[in-house]
This record gives sequence, C-alpha cells and structure tokens, in this order.
Amino acid sequence: MNKRILGIRIIAVLAIIVSGVLVNAHYKVEPSTLCVIGDNFDCDIVNKSPYSTIDGIFYFINSDLGINFPELYFPLPVSAISILMFGAIILLTIKPKIKVLKTLMVLSILFSLYLIYIEAFILLAYCIYCIILDILIILETILIWGIKE
Repeated sequence: MNKRILGIRIIAVLAIIVSGVLVNAHYKVEPSTLCVIGDNFDCDIVNKSPYSTIDGIFYFINSDLGINFPELYFPLPVSAISILMFGAIILLTIKPKIKVLKTLMVLSILFSLYLIYIEAFILLAYCIYCIILDILIILETILIWGIKE
C-alpha cells in the first residue's frame, strides 16, 4: 500500500473520531466542560449554536445575510456530515478515484472556511475539536492533492 494512501486513511480515521466526539457533545443535554478554556474557547457555544446543523446554513442566509431563502428543517449536525465524508474518503482510497477525492476536499475546505467564519465573526467563540478537524481537513487535502493521477 502506498504510504500516502495509508496517511490519508489514518487522517480520515482520526477525523471520524473527532467528529464522533462532536456529534456526542452536540446531543448531550448537560454542558460539556471538556473544552472550555476561557471565554472564547467553548465547544458548547459553537457545537450547540443554530449554525451547528445543516439547517444552520439556511439560518445564516436568512438571519445574517438578510436574504429571504426558504428554510429547510434538517437538524443533522455538520460533524455527522464529516463522519460520512471521511468514511467516503476511506472507501474512495480502496481503488483511488483521484478527481472525486480532490473535489471532495475542495468542498471540505470551503465548508471549513464557512464554519471558521461563523466561529470568528458571528459566535465569537472557538471549538478546539472543530479546529483540530479543520487541521485534519487541511492535512488530508495536502495528501490527496499530492497523489499523481
């Protein structure tokens, strides 16, 4: 097995674990003290905000951009989408589909930038696990874009 493919799979597994922690924290009723570091680093502020689910995208469009867009009720946490995406990456490395992997990573980077924007400029709070996930996405992108077609 190619070392690069192995690295991609290891990062994907780590990202699935981090995403699983975020999904668990999202559905927990009691507040999490796991990643509360001062006022600006609090996973619950980020992970339980209206922006933490897929329908949070529509909330952002309607509330923050002021565009009248029909709302969609789809309360799946974005971290659950990460689990699906990184699972797909593992499957796509079995018989590498490079163009699909590269496209998936471009979309992941764009979505990560959107979520970083939400943390930095709207919520004014950061989630350590989200930052770790963003770093894993960047590393995964570098590895995937380095694959020769």
